Amino acid sequence: MRRNRYSRGRRPTSTYTKQPRPVRRAGALLFLATFVLTVGVAQAYFSGWFARKSEQPLPLATSAAAQINRGNDPTPEPSAIKANGERIDFSFCHTGGGENCIVDGDTIWLHGTKIRIADIDTPETHNSGCSAEKELGDRATERLHQLLESGPIELRPIDRDEDRYGRKLRIINVNGQSVGDTLVEEGLARRYDGGRRPWC
Repeated sequence: MRRNRYSRGRRPTSTYTKQPRPVRRAGALLFLATFVLTVGVAQAYFSGWFARKSEQPLPLATSAAAQINRGNDPTPEPSAIKANGERIDFSFCHTGGGENCIVDGDTIWLHGTKIRIADIDTPETHNSGCSAEKELGDRATERLHQLLESGPIELRPIDRDEDRYGRKLRIINVNGQSVGDTLVEEGLARRYDGGRRPWC
């Protein structure tokens, strides 16, 4: 083959440079490590995702037996209005809402939730039928305030969570004694039998 005079004595050039074997081996190991790490992260993520998708909420007890005698059930109050063993200072809030306050002889606000004492009925203080009812209702309200501030408060649920007005229905114990029982014994309340009876 005839050579060009301008290329005489020159070695042919190439754009490809063969790398030493240790460098190629290190690059392969780096790629393999990256691949294994990526697969492991993906597997961990998706296994956690499927586990979360398969989680189901625990069923609530809805049987009739679970609803019987809940007023005597020592299980702590499960809702956000839990007050077992807590001492609380109360004010009065005859109108509107409040944090911890007393509306009348059988209704209070506790931690921002309106609660109706489930086992009693006391005279009305807002729409009283007569002056005697208003006076007795005021006495019941004052006495309930004294009872609630005399010791730690415990709430006990009954077979219904709330009444038609959206008030939570609870039996309230202070120092282990039902405040409803105390108000009834002192003549400031009567047992609630599901209906309203006049006080005048």
